[in-house]
This record gives sequence, structure tokens and C-alpha cells, in this order.
Amino acid sequence: MASLFGAAGAGLTGYKMNKCVGAIEEFEFLPLRSGKHLHLTIAVTGWLCSGKYSSFQAPWCSLGECGEQYCLVWESRFLRDLGSAMASLLDGLVSIVAQEALKYTVLSGIVAALTWPASLLAAASVIDNPWCVCLNRSAEVGKHLAQVLRSRQQGKRPVSLIGFSLGARVIYYCLQELANDKGSEGVVEDVVLLGAPVEGSEKAWERMTRVVAGKIVNGYSRGDWLLGFLYRSSSAQLSVAGLQPINIQDRRIINVDLSSVVNGHLDYMRQMDTILVAVGVPTKEVSGASFVIPQPVTITKGAVDIPDQTPDGQRVTETQNQAEEAETCTEDETAVSSEEPQINCFILP
Repeated sequence: MASLFGAAGAGLTGYKMNKCVGAIEEFEFLPLRSGKHLHLTIAVTGWLCSGKYSSFQAPWCSLGECGEQYCLVWESRFLRDLGSAMASLLDGLVSIVAQEALKYTVLSGIVAALTWPASLLAAASVIDNPWCVCLNRSAEVGKHLAQVLRSRQQGKRPVSLIGFSLGARVIYYCLQELANDKGSEGVVEDVVLLGAPVEGSEKAWERMTRVVAGKIVNGYSRGDWLLGFLYRSSSAQLSVAGLQPINIQDRRIINVDLSSVVNGHLDYMRQMDTILVAVGVPTKEVSGASFVIPQPVTITKGAVDIPDQTPDGQRVTETQNQAEEAETCTEDETAVSSEEPQINCFILP
């Protein structure tokens, strides 16, 4: 039993980095749900801000109480700086007109420095530095997470990973690191990446499929102008997973268009309850067993066609429309449309 649940049964709860590892200052796990289960989920938050979302646990308040759940606490000082920078940028500089212009810029797929408003470019220094710092640290944290999973701190149990923004980047680098070790196959069960600021090339994502036993979900928004702005210097040469589908012929990689739910990058935190429903992750009001994902999209010459039916007999777009009707998450619970299909736990069939 000790080998199943981790050293002395402590699992991830008993793990805490006692000293700095490389550039990492903070790394530990906080339980989202108590108890011991045969399957566990690790949620990774992308940034921190003041008020309701000042903690790592807050964005995940609507996760269904299924299996053993943790959130990763990492580099809080830098994530708070980033959250403050994003809030300052949006509150002080971006008008409704600019938002509409940027939305169409991202939708057109032409994101170059010359297309951005001069007032926004002038304020780039507010966010560029904290963003770059967090980009680098998230990569290091992801590699350290890979070491933790590889050492079986969680025991010999399947692990599902879910994260948004820089949290998704942590997971991405975790999987890339695991892919370097031939003995890491099957350590991770399922993965959900939301608004991921990572490369979306076929080669990079093909590597991740080697270590993930189940499905890899890429939730993206074509209208996420802030993510496009942050990648403005390299987006002409680099495909960003959080802005577009992954063009790869692998049925285990599922692209979910969240454009109708996510109008800007901050919505990944504010609308998490709705997003979870849209990608099929169980919430507190959608009970049952596990993580049910829509069928894989079919990619033809760069186009994405959504199959007619999901496993529940509904189109993905219908699921998203229902998700938009869900009420906003409170501190204690999330209310979701009662018409949502019942789903069964966090392990894919």
C-alpha cells in the first residue's frame, strides 16, 4: 500500500521543496480535496491576482469532487507581480475600440509589431518583464514537476494534469521532460491545457503523446488578443497553442475552441467553471465518475472540423453554448446548467 499511495502513504501532501532548486523558489502541493483515492489530479494555476483569485486554489473551486485532487503552489511572488501587471495594462490602457481591433488582428492570424496600437506598445514594459520572468520560471517548475512524478511521490497511481496559461506551460514542460526518459511512459493519464503559451508545432506535441496514456486536450481562443500581444515578436514564426488548434494527425490530441467563452486571457481564470464544462471536465454540479472529453476533431489541410456527435450525443458547440449559460463561480460552489449530460470520473475510457 505504501508503494501505491507514495512514501509512507503521505503522497504529494508530504512533498515540499526544502531549498531552492536552480531558479525555483517555491514548489509544493496543497490538497483541493481530502482523502486517499486510486486516481489523482494536479491543477496548476497560471497567475495570481488580488481579491477572489488571490490563492492557487480559487480558480479550481468548481472542480468535481472526484478522486484525489491537488493544486501546485509555485513561485507565488512572481505570479502576483504578473497578475498585477496584467490588471494594470487592461485597466489603464486598453479601450473597447482597441480590444475590438486586437480581436480582429488575432483572428486574421497576422500578429506583427506594426499592427498593435502605439499606446499599447508604449506600455509594453509594464507586462513584458514579469511575463518573461514567469515564462522562464514556469519551464523550470515544469521540469521539477517531471522529477517529482518520475520519482513516484504520488505512488503508483495514474495522474491527470490540468492547467491554464502559465500553469499549462508548466505541464507542457513537465511532459517534454518526461519524454526524455524512456521509463516515464504511462506516468500521466490525461492532460488538459487551457490558453497555453507554448509552441504548437506538430513535432513538440508528438513528443508529449509518448508519455501520456490517455488524451491531451488543447483549449484555445482565437480572440485572446493579450496572449497574441505577449507573443507579438515571435508569433509570425511561432504557432501558439493557446491561439489555435494543434495541427497533428493524432486522435488522442483534442482541440476545443473556447472562443465563445474566452474573450481575453483573463477569462481563463474568471470563467473557469464554464470552461471546465465546455471541455468535459466534471464540476461539482455535474457529478458522476470521470473526465469525458469531446471526440477528436478532424484536421484537414489546416482546417478543423468538429465531429457531429460527442460521446454524449451532443455537438461540442452545443456544450459550449450551454456552458455559457452557467452561473458565475462563488467562493464555495459553482452552479451549472441542469441540462448538462451526466459524466462518470477523471479517467478516460
